[in-house]
Amino acid sequence: NYVMSVLHNVFKFAVERKLARSNPVPDVARVKRPKNKRKANRPWTLEERRAVLLEAPWQIKVPLALAMFTGLRKRDCLTMEKGAIQGGRLNKSKTGEEVFLPLHPGLLAILDAAPVHKGKTIAANSRGEPWTESGFNSVWDRFKDRLEAEGKVGPHLTIHGLRHTVGSMLADAETGLDDIRRTLGQKTLAMAQHYSERAKK
Repeated sequence: NYVMSVLHNVFKFAVERKLARSNPVPDVARVKRPKNKRKANRPWTLEERRAVLLEAPWQIKVPLALAMFTGLRKRDCLTMEKGAIQGGRLNKSKTGEEVFLPLHPGLLAILDAAPVHKGKTIAANSRGEPWTESGFNSVWDRFKDRLEAEGKVGPHLTIHGLRHTVGSMLADAETGLDDIRRTLGQKTLAMAQHYSERAKK
């Protein structure tokens, strides 16, 4: 299905420039997801969140904390510039939706204690330079695998699972779907429901 999405954009580009006559992708059926297949991203437990923040080196602790306390996407956490946080509030545009969040004291404490670097992004690698996504993924995977081998986190932990964590926690607190949608920067209530569907309520 991902390949089909990419091909759809390639053919759309080609048709607009008269390099192809039509886009055949809409006529091809997508592969249906097996109902018994494990979901790709799961919420993190409180114990997992504590273990990760306790042991993560600063270069990954900062973007992880941003994701954990705000529900931001990984790419946003890696590329967000320092000016996005002002007066303890986050001003961020995602999916065309503006997000304005008062930041949790725990996140502010982590950001205040983080090593200073000259880069324009909030998060930086060990050299004080902005992260590349592949570089971050490599460091995160090694760190996560170590914690999993030590029994400190469960299997299938993903950064995107933190968006589900935030959505689930908000739903557990009886937050309405529209507020969850606004917090996560979603355009539809259906997406807010998707990110909060595993809440215990």
